[in-house]
Amino acid sequence: MFNLKLSDDQEQFQKLAREFAAGEITPVAESFDHSREFPSSIIARAWEIGLINFQIPEELGGMGLGILDSCVILEELAAGCSGIAGAFEASAIAQLPLLAAGGEGQGEAFLLPLLEKPSVAGYASQDATIYDITATRQGADYLLSGRNTALINGGQAAWYLVVAQDSSQPDSSSVFIVPADAPGLSVTGRAESFGRRSRHVCTLNMDEVRLSADNLIGAPGSAGRIIEKILPAMHLMIAAGATGVASRALHHAIEYSRQRQTFGRPIGQHQAVGFILADMAREIEAARLLIRQAALLVDKGVDALDRAAAAKAFAQDVAMKVTTDAVQVFGGFGYSREYPVEKLMRDAKLYQICEQSSLEVKIAHARHLVAAR
Repeated sequence: MFNLKLSDDQEQFQKLAREFAAGEITPVAESFDHSREFPSSIIARAWEIGLINFQIPEELGGMGLGILDSCVILEELAAGCSGIAGAFEASAIAQLPLLAAGGEGQGEAFLLPLLEKPSVAGYASQDATIYDITATRQGADYLLSGRNTALINGGQAAWYLVVAQDSSQPDSSSVFIVPADAPGLSVTGRAESFGRRSRHVCTLNMDEVRLSADNLIGAPGSAGRIIEKILPAMHLMIAAGATGVASRALHHAIEYSRQRQTFGRPIGQHQAVGFILADMAREIEAARLLIRQAALLVDKGVDALDRAAAAKAFAQDVAMKVTTDAVQVFGGFGYSREYPVEKLMRDAKLYQICEQSSLEVKIAHARHLVAAR
């Protein structure tokens, strides 16, 4: 029997993240949405209180938080602004392979520096329109060359997580940590995004970037196994952010429904609007519980890919539906930049299609279900 009630510590993490979002993120969300600026100043303040890179193990000086803890925090930050929270989310995702399969000394080399000053990690996403990076063995080293058009936290991270195909074995790929200042690496361009606009997505260019075996996570050719191992946690972190966006949209819709009056009473008292709000609340809570249930299993070391996939696909679609319904509650005003819900609808759409769209997740989930039986 699952006990989905948060522990006292988790409630404190939730409170800390909620207060930080309310004080530091929400007031500047609109400004960052317009400027598309990377939230370096906000990351610096979050670093001071431990709200960034919170998964780093205690033995390295970090908080050593689990996946459920991380999801609780990321939901609250995304409710403040999912574009700003994107830097936190991407850094957490980039660290997952190191936490799951990192070798001796790699934590000290790559995770510890993130605690020493306000820093984030980044990763080359498989959402890229071009993902053509190869690794060529040269003695004890590797030479990485190629291009990825979806480098998350591009131009801002201390290092990037990159999956590269073995040049001599097309069906074999390996996972590498690539320092941002590595010779031969350059970051160019910046994707113009309709939503989550402070999230930096750039193009990674690699021209014979030389890496030692110390930069390789796990064994050569083990990328598939590592990705499969971290995929549930990655799914859940993204789902948590989507749920945060939906939760914020519900908050605004409720407040507006109390203030806006028609026929002599607040519109929230009209059954048509009340039903919309009730459905929004129900679906958000369902998404949150799916995430927490799967996260508990991941933290216990149980294979929870099916549950995590279900949670992600559901939360992605819930975020899109709930934010669209919030715009409907606001009526014509909801589509105006003068009101907050149009931004949330834009942000939700990116959540619905990022790191595998909800449809892609459902397809993969269905294939896994059929194969497992």
